[in-house]
Amino acid sequence: MSESGDTTPPAVAGERPGMWSRQGPYLLDWASFGELMADLAAQVRDEGFRPDAVLAVARGGLTPAGFLTCALDAPVQHTIRVRRTADDTRYAAKQAPVIDIGSPPELGPGDRVLVVDDIVGTGSTADVVLAYLADAGVARSDVRFAAVVRNHRSGYVPDYCPAVIDDWIVFPWETDRESTADCRPLPATARTGR
Repeated sequence: MSESGDTTPPAVAGERPGMWSRQGPYLLDWASFGELMADLAAQVRDEGFRPDAVLAVARGGLTPAGFLTCALDAPVQHTIRVRRTADDTRYAAKQAPVIDIGSPPELGPGDRVLVVDDIVGTGSTADVVLAYLADAGVARSDVRFAAVVRNHRSGYVPDYCPAVIDDWIVFPWETDRESTADCRPLPATARTGR
């Protein structure tokens, strides 16, 4: 305990104060994931945005991007990998986002791109991907960013996002490598709706 009487656990590098409630992670099961993805697809359709390409932020954005590519009848899906955490452990230390890409997606001026990730924490991944697309000549007005969930303390709010959370989340595709014994179900109040 510090001299000020603060009992808050020390922050992990890159976190913002109050980012995680640390009451136990949420478990997003496949059924709830499907509901959130339907909400997300509806948000994109309701705005009238018709992407020429979906750009998945690997790894977490691969499954949501695949769903949206089909649901929105987008002609092509590309992948970009952004490394942000030091490792895959819960509350892992953050590092500056680094784009790690073999061959760059063929995107440029005139392309309408939907960028898809699983979660927006601080928004730094979005910043680096948006800068990457700008360098490729894609106009900012032709890019939309979508995420399955957003942390309630994020300074960046994606264009489309059907849920807001206050703690770590375990996605359905992560349950084989991460224990879910201490997980809580995603509360209905986390859904922002359409």
